[in-house]
Amino acid sequence: MALETRSFLLLLAVGTAASLAVSCSDDGTTGTGGSQSTSTTNPTSGGGNQGGSTGSFTDGQIVGIEIDPPTATIVVDNGVIPAATDFKAYGLYGDGSKSEISVEWTFNRPDIAQVAGQGDVSATGFLGGVGSLQATHLGYAANAQVTVKLAYESDPEMVPQDIKDLFGTATTADPAMALVYPYDKTVFPRGLLGPLVQWNGGGAADIYRVHVASPTFEFTGWGTVPPPSRYAFPTLPDDIWKKLSDSSEGDVAVEVQRYDGTTAYQAVSQTWKIAPGNLAGTIYYWEVNQGNVVRLKPGASAPEAFLQKPPGVTCVACHSVSADGSTLVASFHGGYSPWGTFNTADGASVYATDNSSGFQAISPDGSHVVWGHWIDGGFGSDGALKLSTKDNNAVLATLSPGGAPAHPAWSKDGNKLAFAVRTNGNGLDFTDSTLWIADISVSPPSFSNTGLIATNDAARPTVTFPTFSPDSAWIAFERSTQARSRGAQSEIWLTNQDGSVQIELNNANGKGYLSDDQDSANYEPTFNPVAAGGYIWLVIVSERQYGNVLTDTNVNTRRKQLWVTAIDANPQDGVDPSHPAFWLPGQELGNQNMRGEWALSPCKQVGEECSAGYECCDGYCIQDPNDGTFKCSDDSGGCSQLGDACDTAADCCDPTAACINGFCAADVPN
Repeated sequence: MALETRSFLLLLAVGTAASLAVSCSDDGTTGTGGSQSTSTTNPTSGGGNQGGSTGSFTDGQIVGIEIDPPTATIVVDNGVIPAATDFKAYGLYGDGSKSEISVEWTFNRPDIAQVAGQGDVSATGFLGGVGSLQATHLGYAANAQVTVKLAYESDPEMVPQDIKDLFGTATTADPAMALVYPYDKTVFPRGLLGPLVQWNGGGAADIYRVHVASPTFEFTGWGTVPPPSRYAFPTLPDDIWKKLSDSSEGDVAVEVQRYDGTTAYQAVSQTWKIAPGNLAGTIYYWEVNQGNVVRLKPGASAPEAFLQKPPGVTCVACHSVSADGSTLVASFHGGYSPWGTFNTADGASVYATDNSSGFQAISPDGSHVVWGHWIDGGFGSDGALKLSTKDNNAVLATLSPGGAPAHPAWSKDGNKLAFAVRTNGNGLDFTDSTLWIADISVSPPSFSNTGLIATNDAARPTVTFPTFSPDSAWIAFERSTQARSRGAQSEIWLTNQDGSVQIELNNANGKGYLSDDQDSANYEPTFNPVAAGGYIWLVIVSERQYGNVLTDTNVNTRRKQLWVTAIDANPQDGVDPSHPAFWLPGQELGNQNMRGEWALSPCKQVGEECSAGYECCDGYCIQDPNDGTFKCSDDSGGCSQLGDACDTAADCCDPTAACINGFCAADVPN
């Protein structure tokens, strides 16, 4: 349902604590306890059947109204929707008495429940969540908090109840079992395939209880999971992970508990977090062993091969994608690596050069390319980066910082270029570099204000592979023993534009929960151009183990895979803003995957269905009043919802939202 999908993106904090009774004060405001809210009208005495209730009540001199019960929880058990919960509204009178009255009922979360008749609230079964039920009468209003909780149990092996009972009385810590994926405190967005929960240390006949719970969702799975133990959330009759992530916001408690035939052990526990937003865009990455650049949209089960290679080109490799998702630039062949551009909508070749380059940067709108010779001849043919249009290799401006620039990246706002400057080797193999930044303009074409922002050291002499955050304020980069990732020791860092604040992303790298050889196997970061769910998102290449699925630790043969980490949207000096990374679902495990370039998907035209404005060419995703679907529009309809286009935060409907890279985005959840 388009309406349901849209609600996931827009409703970030719903159902705040409800007021139990609202009464009129002398100054015309309404209040409950120490809080006050404005009354919509100045009520007068009256009576009758207000709001369409059956029966008749005498209002007398009403001074307020209240709802009973003030809070309620509706549990949908394995998809079975219970009978409606009956709420009643009461008029409060000046003499302290009260009586039931008829009111106008509304509920702010139609995706989780609906109200009918006089206060009959029924869950939809689509989602869990928290909403506010409101009663209004003669200008007075009262609210009740309604929690809808989805509960599921999966027991395909029909574990006997007497064994299940043992799990609830377990007192012995598990001496053998260890969860190896996901990691504790991982932040997941919505819209992805569910993670494969993996653990070691159990026996072939052991029985497990997998329990995942939030205030608005609960799942219990039972059964044997022989080694190597891997548990996939069921997808039938309902997709449990989708229901969980779409119904939850914030912390989710995770427990895996084991019974070995003799003893039921205490659960091994983790806490995950669900960010209330779907990841925008598409990740374009290089399947090294296939010689192809493919793309994977978050939530897809497999990548798409889409490029139409120019005549004579067999290998497409090092690439960058414009932030708006319109244009891809890549190098061909290997060796001297000339560059060319592609239209991402259909994969068609736009322009192919014979100019040696290797790595390129592309402007946010895809109109211009920065490229540079990388073949050795000192420090590259002429030690310069060159600016050209995407369809003509004529040089419009030249950047010569001294040394040889490498791995350029264009800021999302189009005003900055970050790059490494190497002092040995060639464009692919070097071991000494520092990080620099410059102003860039395409009209008139120019580079200016070039400066060093991150130095290197003896332990990590190679500082390179920059990428700009959605708001262009921060740059993630790699500190490594060498530029080529195979066999390198490398961590991901974050710096502001002038280099005065630099933070190692320890949580993303795996410090403290991975072994030393695993937490220094992280490379080539790229930011998502859109913030989502209160975070900015970073895809990295990592050669770490993937639970018990990919276990090779040999630096010469271990797999390169794409991992994603959530970064707090407002980094603070001295505080690691990153969170443990998760493996990007949909990748092919047999491939070596590198250079995950993140960009918006090709945009949709007015009238096409959408879930957020960043999917639309004109920036707005508006509900169609005729059929309830959400469609791309060239008009905000008054203010911009989360994910819709903005110039400043004042354009956003949510007063707490920020305008990040041209789209309204939520604050970081607590």
